[in-house]
Amino acid sequence: MIRIGEQLKYYRQQKQLTQKEVAEKLHVTPQTISKWELDKSYPDLDQLSRLSQLYGKKVDVLLGQGKPSFFDYLMGADNFRKSYGLPAKRGVEKDGENQ
Repeated sequence: MIRIGEQLKYYRQQKQLTQKEVAEKLHVTPQTISKWELDKSYPDLDQLSRLSQLYGKKVDVLLGQGKPSFFDYLMGADNFRKSYGLPAKRGVEKDGENQ
């Protein structure tokens, strides 16, 4: 069984889209998007193609078969800060506390 939910959630969040927004673009329910991200069900080929276009990623990357690019890695601000030893953003919760 393939598990693509984590990739779908990651790339949705990178585009700063909600499950509801993605659902509207794909003409499905937000519950469907949630099930995909939880690996309880999977998009069909047409939906996978549309997700690929929406997220700007090749289908093999969405399926976890392709390697994410270095750019994808750096898109996560935390990854960038960790790579260069930079402190966390101010005002962001860390361990349940505001800094």
